[in-house]
Amino acid sequence: MRKGFTLVELLVVIAIIAVLAGLATPAILKAQKAAAKAQATNNAKEIGTALLGFVEQYGGYPSESTREQLVGEGAEAVPEGNDANSYLGQLLASGAVDSEKIFYVKGVKGSVEGDNIFSSPEKLLAQGENGFGYVMIEGDEPLHSPGSTVPLIVAPLSKGGADPVFDPKPFADQYIYLTPDGAVSGGKISKEGVPIAKGRGKAGLFGAGKDSLFGEDVPDVKEPRGL
Repeated sequence: MRKGFTLVELLVVIAIIAVLAGLATPAILKAQKAAAKAQATNNAKEIGTALLGFVEQYGGYPSESTREQLVGEGAEAVPEGNDANSYLGQLLASGAVDSEKIFYVKGVKGSVEGDNIFSSPEKLLAQGENGFGYVMIEGDEPLHSPGSTVPLIVAPLSKGGADPVFDPKPFADQYIYLTPDGAVSGGKISKEGVPIAKGRGKAGLFGAGKDSLFGEDVPDVKEPRGL
């Protein structure tokens, strides 16, 4: 009666397992990135709902002007600064949302789920607790009466500014953005990190020129703190 396996048989089994693992890994990674994108999309929709309420109450998107309004009302823990965390943090300070967790974007550099501790400006949406970029106009002005296709928040960023660069790793070469009507759209990221938009060619989502989504304004994408 034969007992056990021969060395050759063991090596064959090990080789088969290694091949199967190699085949499964890309599929697992793809599924993980798709899940990260879906989670970020849901979070962006919640932020969109909060922004709609914020605009109705304060007459505009988060900016230095609305920060002053919040301070004047006696709101506590109103953040100061010029990054996405500071502006989006106004949604928490105003009570438009009550959880930091909706600002989490899995895969963005340094991004972690919020701890929901915002008893002070320093703790409210602290570094790493927001993974979305916030779109403004050059000069730190909020978007004014933006069209229905203009992005309000975006992810995943590598670099902000007037010509932002997107990170292809978190969502498998995909990006997402929230529009003023609360919808979330997206597209592919080019090899150069440009967010490709349907019908806009190489110009991308933030392309300048006569067909710019921002008209004559120059966009300024504020980065998440610590990006």
